[in-house]
Amino acid sequence: MKQIKFLSAIILIVSAFALTSCERDEADTELPIITVGEPADDDVLYIGSEVHFEIDFSDDTELKSYKVDIHSNFDGHDHKSVNTEDSVEFSFQKSWSFEAGQKNAHIHHHEIEIPEEIDGKSISQGDYHFMIYCTDAAGNESWTAVSVKIMKSQDAESPSFTSIVSPAVNQEFANGQTITLSGTVSDNEHLDGLFIAIMPENATNEQVNPTESLAVMLHEHEAVYEQQYNFTASIQVGQAQDNNTTPKTVTWTPGKYYIVVKSPDESGNIGFSEHYPIIIK
Repeated sequence: MKQIKFLSAIILIVSAFALTSCERDEADTELPIITVGEPADDDVLYIGSEVHFEIDFSDDTELKSYKVDIHSNFDGHDHKSVNTEDSVEFSFQKSWSFEAGQKNAHIHHHEIEIPEEIDGKSISQGDYHFMIYCTDAAGNESWTAVSVKIMKSQDAESPSFTSIVSPAVNQEFANGQTITLSGTVSDNEHLDGLFIAIMPENATNEQVNPTESLAVMLHEHEAVYEQQYNFTASIQVGQAQDNNTTPKTVTWTPGKYYIVVKSPDESGNIGFSEHYPIIIK
């Protein structure tokens, strides 16, 4: 009997060791993949503007988080920075988490801003590294670096809007009806995107973003790169998700709202259209 118990214990130990070895052999060692859209190598990021961030992440098992680290690279190139005693180098670090179980993610946001100044000093212009890191659930980390320039734009003219065709003032829209707005946006140099949103009645232009809007009617970057762009945006009252690049669920609460068009140019200037009041029934 003792011998049988001894043999059983040996078998359990061997089985546990084999199982542990098997799990070790099957451990996730594959690095997540980072595919950079924007910013790209040699892009210029303008002081006082938002950064157009558009990246694809993927992993064979599960993504966990990504991080952005921006720091100066003034001593890494032959280029000279416009650096003075009255300026300070810009730096930025922030991490974001993915949803649990997510293997693929297309991330598009404008959460990174380059301020006009830090502690009363202007931002040093010149070469910077834009580092992107990604970690998966197993702890594997990959990274990529983009070389950019941070500069102060000499262009102070914002995009403007013409030929706007909008709903009548305070036009009412019931469930199932379509809201449409069209027009033309122009810039003296170079457009860099278009954002059309339905905003709560008392919202300010500073709140015109995907989070604080009722619904995004149109969010376009790929096509808006010239000096002029003709646009049409529509959304149906009651549809489950809006038309943002990454759609969000819409809660269609009755009330007073307005439609607004927002367009940045490549120099960081932002143009806003008039507010076009509507009523959701």
